Amino acid sequence: MYGEKVDDSKNRLENEYYGDEKNNSDKTENEVKEILEKVKNKEKNKSIVIKKTIENIDKSLISNLSNLLSSEVKAKIYIYLRKYGNSTVDEIAHGTGIYPSTIREAILEMYKSGIVVREKSNKEGLGKKPYIYSAVSPSELVKKLSKGLQNKLNEVIMLDKKIKKKEIKIPFLPVKIVVSDGNNINDDCKNN
Repeated sequence: MYGEKVDDSKNRLENEYYGDEKNNSDKTENEVKEILEKVKNKEKNKSIVIKKTIENIDKSLISNLSNLLSSEVKAKIYIYLRKYGNSTVDEIAHGTGIYPSTIREAILEMYKSGIVVREKSNKEGLGKKPYIYSAVSPSELVKKLSKGLQNKLNEVIMLDKKIKKKEIKIPFLPVKIVVSDGNNINDDCKNN
């Protein structure tokens, strides 16, 4: 009987000691799990908000614009800027999945040709302020592209005269492309 009392006391003490530790361990483990779950949810929500991409854009639109702009990279940049507006090179790179160095090279060409506009960031603090880019409207893009196409078509038409070195009277332009926004198509035709 005495041995049983010692065993019971020993078991009771072990349960009290290890039981509390086990409960505390379970409690701490649950708290850690809750904190990790909260962090995961915050990261998940954060990625949803930050994730500005052009993944859902119709591939034929990218293909057609690539042909017009002579580059898939330029087409993706243009689409991204039209969809999300003012953006830095890093934002465009993240949203298009294209390396920032490739974006910088292409966007500089686009800027020089007037397809995108840029301005310095107004952010406070030290360091170099990045450019913020935006794309011209689609109608403005069409006007710029049609002017370039018109010049190329006139070069083709004038090919024989240039080869034979005949005198070309300027401003003789056999091809003229008229771009209309669709509102006054009849008026545009009457004026030409």
